[in-house]
Amino acid sequence: MEEKPQIKKPKWKIWLKYTYLIGVHILAAIACFLILTALAVKFKWTNDAGNVDVNNRYYESMANQYGNESKKDSATLVKDEYLMFQKLGIVARFYPQNAKIIVDAYHQSKNIYTALRMLDAIEVQLKNNSEFMAALNSIKKDAKVKAESVYEWSNYKAWKQFCTTLAKDKRSIDSVSRLTGVESRIIILCVVAEQLRMFNSGREKFKQYVYPYSRLILPSNRGYGVSGILEHTAYRIERTLFSPNDPFYPGDYFQKIINVRDSFPEVIDDSIPAHKNKTIQRLIKGGDHYYSYLYTALLMRQFQAHWERAGFTLSNRPEVLGTLFNLGYQKSKPKTNPQVGGSTFKIGEKEYTFGGLCFEFYYSGELQEVFPITGRGFIPVKELEINNKAWLEEIQRRIEEEEKQRLEEEAAAATSNS
Repeated sequence: MEEKPQIKKPKWKIWLKYTYLIGVHILAAIACFLILTALAVKFKWTNDAGNVDVNNRYYESMANQYGNESKKDSATLVKDEYLMFQKLGIVARFYPQNAKIIVDAYHQSKNIYTALRMLDAIEVQLKNNSEFMAALNSIKKDAKVKAESVYEWSNYKAWKQFCTTLAKDKRSIDSVSRLTGVESRIIILCVVAEQLRMFNSGREKFKQYVYPYSRLILPSNRGYGVSGILEHTAYRIERTLFSPNDPFYPGDYFQKIINVRDSFPEVIDDSIPAHKNKTIQRLIKGGDHYYSYLYTALLMRQFQAHWERAGFTLSNRPEVLGTLFNLGYQKSKPKTNPQVGGSTFKIGEKEYTFGGLCFEFYYSGELQEVFPITGRGFIPVKELEINNKAWLEEIQRRIEEEEKQRLEEEAAAATSNS
């Protein structure tokens, strides 16, 4: 029987057939995959077996240990803040970088409990560090918080009232600071020391005058103004401003910031000869005590000028500035290791020197919000001339107008008397 010859299919039909079959199988595979995926999700075939974190009990115990923060009373807040600082101190010993991060976060948020929780997180990390945990466990969480400062003079009730009184003069003090380039805190440190020395019973009693009447003491029995500047010192401060050859001469700039013609005869109600002098009238003028602060700042600036000429600076030496203020020009001897001291006195039962008390106050943090440590005790004169140019012109204009008015009044008075 004769075989039929095989008819070859066209190549395009073969290609179409196999393409079709491959496409069908791919679609079938995708469909199967989607079905299996859906079933796996539904029946949780793909879920991991999941483990409980090894620190789970720590997280749980810490979650609610501080309670409702919004309902904390002031006493609890103080105790919790005390606890925070104690813990920070311990963390700083082991990991100062982490302590700094927490401090920064606390300053940013102003939230005690944010800092405490960050400290708790570090505690979890160091739970196996026996030395760290021993230090942490030594903290007595229920210990009574000390309300007293290490600086005994600041624990008097009268001191708190004095702070309020001094803060009322902030505008004048800051104005003097801007004009003279002397940091506000340096200006007031001598005022503080002068007023604090009156705590002892041998002088006007600080708490008798300052506390009930909310005013600064003007110690006229020893000096003038709230910083107790002596009469001859006040005159020397002025002379030095206009004496370029004086070793304490601070520069021409400072002649422009004081009106030596200002007088306040209305403040005189006695027969003391010195009170007739315009310089003393400026110092004993009440109100905001602007001139007391100005003369104090000028004296600080003159001491700084004296030491700068010898290659030293008093910018970071409040104790030396206080000592010189107390002892006077004659004790200003620039050198590497100056002695600190001055007059001695008691506040309560503790003895202080004037310079030592200035040091304590400056770095105590008291009144820091009002009169902060800026790190710039004395601003360079050239910078002052630029910064205060417009202000100095205004001051000079006002001085000239007041002088013109004074001369006109004197001329009118002379005419009426003739």
